[in-house]
Amino acid sequence: MKWLRLEEGFKTLHQTMTVSLVFLLFAIIFLQIIPAALFAAIFFMCVLQNVYYLNVGKDLVFLPNENQTRFLMDTENNLVLEFENGKTPIWNGILTLSIQDAVVPLVDDKSHFSGIFDFAVPFSAGSREVISISIPLKGRKRGLSRITRITLDVPHVFGEGSILMELNDPVMSESLVYPQIVPFGDQLNPAPFKPGELGQRQSLYQDVFQPIGTRDYVYSDRFDQIHWKASARMQKLQTKEFMPVTEQSVLFILNAIEKQRTVDDFEHKIERLASYVDYALRNDIPFAIIVNIRTFGTTPYMHLTTGSGKVHYQKALEMLARLSERNAKIPFEIVLQSIQAQGFLPPTVVLITHEPERYLNFTSKWSTHNRVVIDSFYERGETVAIR
Repeated sequence: MKWLRLEEGFKTLHQTMTVSLVFLLFAIIFLQIIPAALFAAIFFMCVLQNVYYLNVGKDLVFLPNENQTRFLMDTENNLVLEFENGKTPIWNGILTLSIQDAVVPLVDDKSHFSGIFDFAVPFSAGSREVISISIPLKGRKRGLSRITRITLDVPHVFGEGSILMELNDPVMSESLVYPQIVPFGDQLNPAPFKPGELGQRQSLYQDVFQPIGTRDYVYSDRFDQIHWKASARMQKLQTKEFMPVTEQSVLFILNAIEKQRTVDDFEHKIERLASYVDYALRNDIPFAIIVNIRTFGTTPYMHLTTGSGKVHYQKALEMLARLSERNAKIPFEIVLQSIQAQGFLPPTVVLITHEPERYLNFTSKWSTHNRVVIDSFYERGETVAIR
């Protein structure tokens, strides 16, 4: 780790050394023992201070910490920073950090300006010592928070001046604040009219790799479905029964472009999508997410593939936490055209957008074979379902 060093007050220190040395020589020449001892003490004190501050912090290493700290809104967690000091100890230092304001440091000495919290904590390290600093943080708003700047100020013990060190390497540690989950009162019932993998009590489709038992043979059963071993035991023909399955996945499409003259439009949409994702987890519904924010890769927009379970849920929340209104956005119509050109849609499609009448040419086509839900809850006060 490289540090940028700025030295302040050394000119005054060197002048004091020069003056004390001159008076020391005059005191020795005129055989003035007490003044000579006094100026000698001042001179050697300045020399020691000069040597100390020329070497302090040169071997200080910030130990990289690449893990993520995750927060829910208004919850607390600790940010841990580790340093390894060299041979020269550090006394009475002040460590100042600048962190993006998705989280707020729970310390007294802090200031907030232009989306950044600046705060200071005391710092001391002995010779060859590894120290760990734990800073309590609280989730303030949805988003990603990184440490943008770390400085260490070591003031002079005698007189004015200090050594200011600024870390010249990026800090890989980051804090994620998940979006707020709003209780979801509506019912999201995926249409069970396509073959899939989700078990259902009644379905037109069966998974031949999941046998669940046998039943008596009827004339309409196929010959390859007969269970011969069971038939031999029962002394009559038995037919295999398989798990009835269906496809019930949901595709959530979020329009990240903000509505004009509406405050927090982007955040409201993120919270609504997070509530849908939470509902899908609690009801074991597979889901995928598409957001019209530009990315680099084969798919030019953000796309979380279909999945279910807690791991997929955490991936979805992390993706939503990283979204920002400052990200480059793709026109929503282009994203809908791309989805339509792929030719396959899950049984249920949910569009979270404002001005839904602009996209009726897409939703009217999709609704012939799928269940389409247009959600503009904060604009109209209700969710519109097109079947």
